[in-house]
Amino acid sequence: MNARNNAGGGAILSVRAYPIDPTTKIMVGQVVKLSGGKVVAAAAAETGAILGVAAETHEGTADALNLRANGKEVLVADGPDTIFECAAPEIKASAGTATTVVSNGANGMAAFAADDFNGGMLQLVKLVAGSTNADPVGAVREITDFADASGTETFTVSAGGTANAGDVYRVYPPIGFAKGNLDANRAGLTLSATASISLKVVGHDMERGKILLMAKKHTLGGAE
Repeated sequence: MNARNNAGGGAILSVRAYPIDPTTKIMVGQVVKLSGGKVVAAAAAETGAILGVAAETHEGTADALNLRANGKEVLVADGPDTIFECAAPEIKASAGTATTVVSNGANGMAAFAADDFNGGMLQLVKLVAGSTNADPVGAVREITDFADASGTETFTVSAGGTANAGDVYRVYPPIGFAKGNLDANRAGLTLSATASISLKVVGHDMERGKILLMAKKHTLGGAE
């Protein structure tokens, strides 16, 4: 996950050094928090306050070319109003109509509540070989309704081409969305109905395939 700018649109205002155990490994872009006064990686389903995103890699082992690799401090983009970005998650259609895109749980989505994605967007990013979908790659469709039935998710979208099984879409959750997990590297967002993480969606960058997020609970900025 990258620090992009602050909520006012200006440059990142705050990157500061924080204590870290010399043996703790943190990669640049990881979401981090404080534990016992030291930087550690946030949990996958982090619900507590976060500190920000690591602005450098701390390998946790000695490196003659990088004396900070196992030092006692690590740089963190820590502003409470910093906007972060990560890649938008993708789903693979299993069926569709001119106004629906259907995906099943095997395509990477758990069972979400009805209307969870209302107001979000789907963006077509890949057509399966032989697809008759009339939408061009890059086409964006507004999600007007969402429903799940036994692990099969139906996105009702603005009218357009008919999704074919295997067509790939990026999912841009609606503004304020805060369900999901951090990925294994703690540097991206995976969709999960069972988690409510300490980050919330504040925007979309569809040209670059990114979701924009801010801390919902921040060590320096209090709780929501």
